[in-house]
Amino acid sequence: MSQFVEQFKSGIDAESTRNDFPEITESETPIWRGGPATASMADKYILALLVLAVHVAFFLGALLDTPEGEGQANFLLTVIMWLIDTTGVLGFVIIMLLLTKLNHYANFSTSGAWTTLWLLVVSSIPVIWKSIDIIEWFAGLIGSSFTNPLPEWNFSWFAPLGAFSFLVMISFTLLYQRSFQYAITDKRIHIRQSFLYFETSAHGISYQKVENLKADPTILGRLLGYGNILVVTGSGVGLQVESLGISAASPMEIRDQSKGKRRVLSVLLGWINVQRSRTVEATDPADCLYGIRRPMDVYRLINELMDSNVGLPIENHGG
Repeated sequence: MSQFVEQFKSGIDAESTRNDFPEITESETPIWRGGPATASMADKYILALLVLAVHVAFFLGALLDTPEGEGQANFLLTVIMWLIDTTGVLGFVIIMLLLTKLNHYANFSTSGAWTTLWLLVVSSIPVIWKSIDIIEWFAGLIGSSFTNPLPEWNFSWFAPLGAFSFLVMISFTLLYQRSFQYAITDKRIHIRQSFLYFETSAHGISYQKVENLKADPTILGRLLGYGNILVVTGSGVGLQVESLGISAASPMEIRDQSKGKRRVLSVLLGWINVQRSRTVEATDPADCLYGIRRPMDVYRLINELMDSNVGLPIENHGG
């Protein structure tokens, strides 16, 4: 091994690595291990802060008095506070739905189904709470004994709801970040995922099977010292299908048996994504070395290990 490789090897606890990666064989020598850097999850933390900021804005908008005096800043604050006070819960729902739509449309790493579902839940909590208050009021008019199990809704509840949403998003982001572990040995690249015991996977990629290796640090990654290493094999490991497209309405046809006529409902009962697809390198943390520190050094390390494995027989072990 070269001196560069030996520097990495000397800085790793081989026994601990083998315990955390039981799939590493006795014939392999651990050289490097790591995982996604905290900064690589910046978009998830920013989204959590935006959700908190919306809650705090509606909390303060009802709590604070309208600013006095002239100036653009005071005028802007007056308009914002007026809008918050006028629109109330409906305004909050609209703002949160816009945030949800923009996040989903932007196709960030935060644009997945689970995050979108959580944002929709957060958006609906105040309006559901307020609706139960209205139901209780209406029930009283008709003599029903129904009572709201929740306290009466007011704007002060935006503060604890925002704090709860923020803590949930931060906690799951930390768990998600720590669920990925990567290891490099003298023979393979190992990628392991274990998220709350619900999704566990592990695969090893032999250097002889690697057809393309790419270091892909983002602009923010270059500033903060992290980046992705994309590993593509001939069998398609390291590739994913990316869909680009628009949504089109899907009408539903219904046959009227009594008249023997077919009618097409114009009411939208669903949406079908009309998309084109292309194959690109995977940037999912489960398919690459995602957001690791010192990506260019690790990139060089893998290249040197690949060179030293040229001509060796291929061992069947994972990818």
